[in-house]
Amino acid sequence: MKRYFLVLFLLFFSIVSFAQQVEFGAKAGMAFGYKGNLKRTITNIKESKATDNIGWHAGLFSRIKMERWFIQPEIYFSSMKTNFDYNYSTEFTAHSNRLDIPLLFGSNFLQVIRLYAGPVFSTSLNEDISLRGIKKTKTDDFSLAGQVGGGFDLAKLTFDVRYEFGFNESETKFIKKHTGEEFKLEKRQNSLVLSVGYKF
Repeated sequence: MKRYFLVLFLLFFSIVSFAQQVEFGAKAGMAFGYKGNLKRTITNIKESKATDNIGWHAGLFSRIKMERWFIQPEIYFSSMKTNFDYNYSTEFTAHSNRLDIPLLFGSNFLQVIRLYAGPVFSTSLNEDISLRGIKKTKTDDFSLAGQVGGGFDLAKLTFDVRYEFGFNESETKFIKKHTGEEFKLEKRQNSLVLSVGYKF
């Protein structure tokens, strides 16, 4: 994990050294549409799909300008709430917290609109589940996703809308304490992300 952040840190400062202009700011927003499935480990039968997915994020960003092009690294805390219907009679909620590091590459059009795309490196911070008698046994630490989107600036305010799609699924495994029944929660970072930022 330390090596992971060290590489991103060195990459950021190597890019800054060639930049013509660098902006920094803070951002926050909402995410909608996170996908997930609940499966029994033994039978691998799909039990439930995620519904009513909504989340939020907050963090920092920089925009490194090079003529018409720019690179926008970000780092933010992200939290997602996902509801499931288990066995068609019991509803439970999964709360996921993670640290996201997007590295976006884009260009300006008509000096107003920004279009960009890039990878998102994520690490899981915490995951809780509201189902009784459940113990978490394993969670995937890292996941990789991509983002495509656009935005515009209004004075010091910056507005963005983007679509995030997961390249791989992350898994969290659980076990029922009393029965020993095992099952896993599979999730993919597919969501619509809206955010507002302020440039310092």
